Amino acid sequence: MKKVQWINGNHMKFDSLHKTFNRKIQAISTGNVIDDGFYSSFIRAFNETECNGFTNKKGHLQDFDLKSFRGYLPYYVIDQVKELTKDKSNILYVFRHWNGERKIVHGTVLTTGDYKKYKLIRAWYLNRSYKSESVIDEAIKYITV
Repeated sequence: MKKVQWINGNHMKFDSLHKTFNRKIQAISTGNVIDDGFYSSFIRAFNETECNGFTNKKGHLQDFDLKSFRGYLPYYVIDQVKELTKDKSNILYVFRHWNGERKIVHGTVLTTGDYKKYKLIRAWYLNRSYKSESVIDEAIKYITV
């Protein structure tokens, strides 16, 4: 896992080819995070049913976790994430920034949810420019071992 270097107290150094994204990202970290440059959340397994003392039907908790990603990801990615998190909870990341009111989604990454052993499961390059691909390639270094 690549160590974060700080430019100032609340902005990390990020070395992708996308200069606008590099200025927007504050700090990449694992787990449930909302940042100007990315959004991430644990996605519970399809088979997980227990939460806060209540029993839910299979898939309910997973659908709840994926709800906040629906505006960022195409349905085929959501379907693939559901399949990849069928038996085990994982972490889903979306790397994006805003250009005025326009949302720029570079891609998404799925890693294992094992504390301090985050391994890459899959990456989706959603904006097929070489700059956006470099954002995802660089981000993977910070969130996986």
